[in-house]
Amino acid sequence: MLRKIGIIAVLSLLVTALAAVAAQAVTLGPFAATSTSNTGGLHFVGTPTITATKDANSATLTASGEVAGAGTTATATLASQAEVTTGCINRGSKDQEPSGLQTTTTTATGTTTFRTRSGRGTFTVSTVPITSAGADCPPPMTPTLVSVNFTDITLTVTSQTGTATATFADIDP
Repeated sequence: MLRKIGIIAVLSLLVTALAAVAAQAVTLGPFAATSTSNTGGLHFVGTPTITATKDANSATLTASGEVAGAGTTATATLASQAEVTTGCINRGSKDQEPSGLQTTTTTATGTTTFRTRSGRGTFTVSTVPITSAGADCPPPMTPTLVSVNFTDITLTVTSQTGTATATFADIDP
């Protein structure tokens, strides 16, 4: 009897561990901007970078960098178009490919305001996560995020002294 309980406990832990491995996030980057421009005195120090993170439930972009020539504060806005593919999966099936694939296009954005010191400041800004919410799955199947292709990625930093803009290549995490 104790042996059966022990075997069941070990199998339960193994299933939990395998599910955790499958749900691990994939992070790509950092990637440098493909181009930058500025108006006024605000400008990037070095080249801003971007990373993309995706797991079975969500995907985000995160940009970071440094600016100079700003006033006392600046605002960083990260925007991208995203082609999102969601699907349905039966959690009880091993190695099942998602079915009922649905592709939509949406906009991913995020904004942060940061303080500068002597006109210089660093920032990190992330988009609001793209999720599988809204995928139409029949019970007992659950929605999963199959893929996200981020395109037209633009980082814009504005302050009292001008605007600095960076663009990035498409990312498909």
